[in-house]
Amino acid sequence: MDPHRQGDLTEAIVIAELKRRDIPVSVPFGDNERYDLLAEDDSGGIWKLQVKTGRYRDGKVLFNGKSQHTNASGHTYQEYDGDVDYFVIHCDEVGGLYLVPESEVGSQMSLRVADATQDHRTINWADDYDFDERWPPEPATTGWRDAVIADLRERGIDVLGARGGDAPYDVVVRDADETLYRTSIRPGSVSGGRVRFDTGSTHAPGRDDVDLVLVRCRDTEETYLIERDAYDESISLRVEPTRNDDKRTHRAADYTLDRRWPPA
Repeated sequence: MDPHRQGDLTEAIVIAELKRRDIPVSVPFGDNERYDLLAEDDSGGIWKLQVKTGRYRDGKVLFNGKSQHTNASGHTYQEYDGDVDYFVIHCDEVGGLYLVPESEVGSQMSLRVADATQDHRTINWADDYDFDERWPPEPATTGWRDAVIADLRERGIDVLGARGGDAPYDVVVRDADETLYRTSIRPGSVSGGRVRFDTGSTHAPGRDDVDLVLVRCRDTEETYLIERDAYDESISLRVEPTRNDDKRTHRAADYTLDRRWPPA
Protein backbone atom coordinates (compact mmCIF):
# COMPACT_ATOMS: atom_id res chain seq x y z
CA MET A 1 0.00 0.00 0.00
CA ASP A 2 1.17 3.55 -0.74
CA PRO A 3 2.81 4.99 2.43
CA HIS A 4 0.51 8.02 2.52
CA ARG A 5 -2.60 5.85 2.19
CA GLN A 6 -1.25 3.55 4.89
CA GLY A 7 -0.65 6.55 7.15
CA ASP A 8 -4.21 7.79 6.62
CA LEU A 9 -5.58 4.32 7.38
CA THR A 10 -3.54 4.01 10.58
CA GLU A 11 -4.63 7.47 11.73
CA ALA A 12 -8.29 6.56 11.13
CA ILE A 13 -7.85 3.34 13.15
CA VAL A 14 -6.20 5.21 16.03
CA ILE A 15 -8.96 7.84 16.10
CA ALA A 16 -11.55 5.06 16.24
CA GLU A 17 -9.64 3.34 19.07
CA LEU A 18 -9.45 6.58 21.06
CA LYS A 19 -13.16 7.28 20.56
CA ARG A 20 -13.97 3.70 21.58
CA ARG A 21 -12.23 4.48 24.87
CA ASP A 22 -14.24 7.72 25.27
CA ILE A 23 -11.09 9.82 24.85
CA PRO A 24 -11.87 13.24 23.30
CA VAL A 25 -9.75 13.67 20.19
CA SER A 26 -9.29 16.53 17.72
CA VAL A 27 -7.52 16.78 14.37
CA PRO A 28 -5.59 20.02 13.63
CA PHE A 29 -6.69 21.99 10.57
CA GLY A 30 -4.25 21.90 7.66
CA ASP A 31 -0.82 20.28 7.46
CA ASN A 32 1.20 22.87 9.36
CA GLU A 33 1.44 21.06 12.70
CA ARG A 34 3.95 18.31 13.41
CA TYR A 35 1.47 16.30 15.47
CA ASP A 36 -1.46 14.33 14.04
CA LEU A 37 -3.96 14.48 16.90
CA LEU A 38 -4.81 16.26 20.13
CA ALA A 39 -6.22 14.05 22.88
CA GLU A 40 -7.70 15.11 26.21
CA ASP A 41 -7.30 13.12 29.42
CA ASP A 42 -9.80 12.94 32.29
CA SER A 43 -8.24 15.91 34.09
CA GLY A 44 -8.46 18.17 31.03
CA GLY A 45 -4.82 17.83 30.00
CA ILE A 46 -4.16 18.12 26.26
CA TRP A 47 -1.55 15.86 24.65
CA LYS A 48 -0.01 16.14 21.19
CA LEU A 49 0.02 12.71 19.58
CA GLN A 50 1.90 11.53 16.51
CA VAL A 51 0.45 8.42 14.88
CA LYS A 52 2.84 5.81 13.51
CA THR A 53 2.31 2.56 11.64
CA GLY A 54 4.02 -0.36 13.34
CA ARG A 55 5.43 -3.20 11.25
CA TYR A 56 5.97 -6.65 12.70
CA ARG A 57 9.40 -8.10 11.96
CA ASP A 58 11.28 -10.89 13.74
CA GLY A 59 9.17 -10.76 16.88
CA LYS A 60 9.26 -6.96 17.15
CA VAL A 61 7.01 -4.04 16.27
CA LEU A 62 9.13 -1.47 14.41
CA PHE A 63 8.28 2.18 13.82
CA ASN A 64 10.07 5.31 12.67
CA GLY A 65 10.73 8.24 14.99
CA LYS A 66 11.26 10.76 12.19
CA SER A 67 8.94 12.58 9.83
CA GLN A 68 9.48 12.33 6.09
CA HIS A 69 9.02 15.18 3.63
CA THR A 70 9.61 15.33 -0.09
CA ASN A 71 11.14 18.29 -1.88
CA ALA A 72 13.03 18.95 -5.11
CA SER A 73 16.13 17.18 -3.80
CA GLY A 74 14.25 14.08 -2.65
CA HIS A 75 13.21 12.81 0.77
CA THR A 76 14.20 14.68 3.93
CA TYR A 77 13.85 13.34 7.47
CA GLN A 78 13.48 15.24 10.73
CA GLU A 79 13.20 14.12 14.35
CA TYR A 80 10.30 15.54 16.36
CA ASP A 81 12.55 16.93 19.13
CA GLY A 82 9.79 17.88 21.58
CA ASP A 83 7.20 18.91 18.98
CA VAL A 84 4.96 16.02 20.08
CA ASP A 85 4.32 14.48 23.48
CA TYR A 86 3.69 10.86 22.56
CA PHE A 87 3.76 8.45 19.66
CA VAL A 88 0.71 6.24 19.23
CA ILE A 89 1.66 3.11 17.30
CA HIS A 90 -0.82 0.72 15.75
CA CYS A 91 0.39 -2.59 14.38
CA ASP A 92 -2.17 -4.46 12.33
CA GLU A 93 -0.23 -7.75 12.35
CA VAL A 94 -0.43 -8.12 16.14
CA GLY A 95 -3.48 -5.92 16.73
CA GLY A 96 -1.51 -3.83 19.20
CA LEU A 97 -1.92 -0.19 20.21
CA TYR A 98 1.06 1.36 22.00
CA LEU A 99 1.84 4.70 23.65
CA VAL A 100 5.51 5.76 23.69
CA PRO A 101 6.89 9.07 25.04
CA GLU A 102 8.63 11.10 22.35
CA SER A 103 11.62 11.54 24.67
CA GLU A 104 12.31 7.78 24.54
CA VAL A 105 12.42 7.52 20.75
CA GLY A 106 15.35 8.22 18.46
CA SER A 107 15.22 7.80 14.69
CA GLN A 108 13.63 4.36 15.09
CA MET A 109 12.39 2.12 17.89
CA SER A 110 11.37 -1.50 18.25
CA LEU A 111 8.98 -3.05 20.76
CA ARG A 112 9.60 -6.72 21.53
CA VAL A 113 6.45 -8.85 21.28
CA ALA A 114 7.88 -12.37 21.14
CA ASP A 115 10.08 -13.89 23.84
CA ALA A 116 13.77 -13.11 23.50
CA THR A 117 16.63 -15.57 23.92
CA GLN A 118 18.14 -13.26 26.55
CA ASP A 119 16.55 -10.52 28.67
CA HIS A 120 18.97 -7.80 27.62
CA ARG A 121 18.67 -4.38 29.23
CA THR A 122 18.21 -2.68 25.86
CA ILE A 123 14.99 -4.58 25.05
CA ASN A 124 11.82 -2.48 24.98
CA TRP A 125 8.98 -4.89 25.79
CA ALA A 126 5.76 -4.15 23.93
CA ASP A 127 3.61 -4.97 26.97
CA ASP A 128 5.30 -2.14 28.88
CA TYR A 129 4.01 0.33 26.29
CA ASP A 130 0.48 -1.04 25.95
CA PHE A 131 -1.81 1.94 25.40
CA ASP A 132 -4.32 1.01 28.08
CA GLU A 133 -1.51 0.61 30.63
CA ARG A 134 0.03 3.98 29.72
CA TRP A 135 -3.07 6.15 29.35
CA PRO A 136 -3.62 8.69 30.78
CA PRO A 137 -0.06 10.07 30.84
CA GLU A 138 1.37 11.61 33.97
CA PRO A 139 -0.13 15.10 34.40
CA ALA A 140 3.17 17.00 34.34
CA THR A 141 6.09 16.17 32.08
CA THR A 142 8.54 17.68 34.58
CA GLY A 143 6.94 16.16 37.67
CA TRP A 144 9.72 13.62 38.06
CA ARG A 145 12.35 16.39 38.29
CA ASP A 146 10.37 18.27 40.93
CA ALA A 147 9.86 15.01 42.84
CA VAL A 148 13.62 14.39 42.97
CA ILE A 149 14.39 17.91 44.20
CA ALA A 150 11.69 17.60 46.86
CA ASP A 151 13.11 14.19 47.84
CA LEU A 152 16.57 15.69 48.31
CA ARG A 153 15.36 18.60 50.40
CA GLU A 154 13.22 16.38 52.62
CA ARG A 155 16.42 14.51 53.50
CA GLY A 156 18.19 17.76 54.37
CA ILE A 157 20.41 17.61 51.28
CA ASP A 158 21.40 21.03 49.98
CA VAL A 159 20.24 21.76 46.44
CA LEU A 160 22.23 24.80 45.40
CA GLY A 161 20.95 25.62 41.99
CA ALA A 162 18.57 24.58 39.28
CA ARG A 163 19.71 24.24 35.72
CA GLY A 164 20.52 27.52 34.03
CA GLY A 165 22.12 28.69 30.83
CA ASP A 166 24.14 26.08 28.99
CA ALA A 167 25.09 24.01 32.04
CA PRO A 168 24.93 20.28 31.20
CA TYR A 169 23.67 19.37 34.69
CA ASP A 170 20.26 20.02 36.27
CA VAL A 171 21.26 20.85 39.85
CA VAL A 172 24.28 21.01 42.15
CA VAL A 173 23.96 19.14 45.44
CA ARG A 174 26.20 19.43 48.51
CA ASP A 175 26.92 16.86 51.19
CA ALA A 176 27.79 17.41 54.86
CA ASP A 177 31.51 17.67 54.01
CA GLU A 178 30.79 20.60 51.66
CA THR A 179 31.57 18.48 48.60
CA LEU A 180 29.68 19.64 45.52
CA TYR A 181 28.22 17.25 42.95
CA ARG A 182 27.03 18.23 39.49
CA THR A 183 23.86 16.20 39.07
CA SER A 184 21.68 15.15 36.15
CA ILE A 185 18.06 14.20 36.88
CA ARG A 186 16.46 11.61 34.62
CA PRO A 187 13.02 9.92 34.38
CA GLY A 188 12.93 6.13 34.59
CA SER A 189 10.43 3.32 34.19
CA VAL A 190 10.32 -0.43 34.75
CA SER A 191 10.61 -2.59 31.65
CA GLY A 192 11.45 -6.28 31.61
CA GLY A 193 11.98 -6.31 35.37
CA ARG A 194 14.53 -3.49 35.27
CA VAL A 195 14.53 0.23 35.96
CA ARG A 196 15.62 1.79 32.68
CA PHE A 197 16.43 5.35 31.71
CA ASP A 198 18.08 7.16 28.81
CA THR A 199 16.41 4.79 26.35
CA GLY A 200 15.55 7.47 23.80
CA SER A 201 17.35 10.18 21.87
CA THR A 202 18.47 12.17 24.94
CA HIS A 203 20.90 10.91 27.56
CA ALA A 204 22.60 12.02 30.75
CA PRO A 205 25.77 14.04 30.04
CA GLY A 206 29.13 12.30 30.05
CA ARG A 207 31.53 11.70 32.92
CA ASP A 208 33.35 14.97 32.35
CA ASP A 209 30.16 17.02 32.70
CA VAL A 210 28.30 15.49 35.66
CA ASP A 211 29.19 13.56 38.80
CA LEU A 212 25.86 11.97 39.73
CA VAL A 213 22.71 10.79 37.97
CA LEU A 214 19.46 10.74 39.94
CA VAL A 215 16.72 8.61 38.38
CA ARG A 216 13.09 9.00 39.41
CA CYS A 217 11.15 5.85 38.52
CA ARG A 218 7.43 6.39 38.14
CA ASP A 219 6.65 2.67 38.56
CA THR A 220 8.50 2.12 41.85
CA GLU A 221 8.06 5.73 43.06
CA GLU A 222 11.69 5.57 44.12
CA THR A 223 14.72 7.80 43.51
CA TYR A 224 17.95 6.05 42.56
CA LEU A 225 21.48 7.46 42.74
CA ILE A 226 24.13 6.37 40.25
CA GLU A 227 27.64 7.76 40.03
CA ARG A 228 28.22 8.81 36.43
CA ASP A 229 31.66 7.22 36.17
CA ALA A 230 30.15 3.83 37.10
CA TYR A 231 28.90 3.16 33.57
CA ASP A 232 29.66 3.98 29.94
CA GLU A 233 26.62 4.36 27.69
CA SER A 234 23.82 2.82 29.75
CA ILE A 235 22.95 0.94 32.92
CA SER A 236 19.76 -0.72 34.17
CA LEU A 237 18.75 -1.66 37.70
CA ARG A 238 17.18 -5.04 38.37
CA VAL A 239 13.89 -4.84 40.30
CA GLU A 240 12.71 -8.43 40.00
CA PRO A 241 14.87 -11.33 41.24
CA THR A 242 16.93 -13.28 38.72
CA ARG A 243 17.37 -17.02 38.34
CA ASN A 244 21.13 -16.71 38.61
CA ASP A 245 22.91 -14.55 41.18
CA ASP A 246 25.18 -12.85 38.65
CA LYS A 247 27.67 -10.46 40.22
CA ARG A 248 27.26 -8.18 37.20
CA THR A 249 23.60 -7.57 38.05
CA HIS A 250 22.86 -4.09 39.36
CA ARG A 251 20.08 -4.48 41.93
CA ALA A 252 17.76 -1.50 42.20
CA ALA A 253 17.57 -1.85 45.99
CA ASP A 254 21.32 -1.17 46.18
CA TYR A 255 20.97 2.14 44.33
CA THR A 256 18.20 3.84 46.28
CA LEU A 257 18.93 7.35 47.49
CA ASP A 258 18.80 6.13 51.10
CA ARG A 259 21.49 3.53 50.41
CA ARG A 260 23.76 5.62 48.19
CA TRP A 261 23.79 9.05 49.85
CA PRO A 262 26.29 10.45 50.48
CA PRO A 263 28.43 9.08 47.63
CA ALA A 264 31.47 7.08 48.70
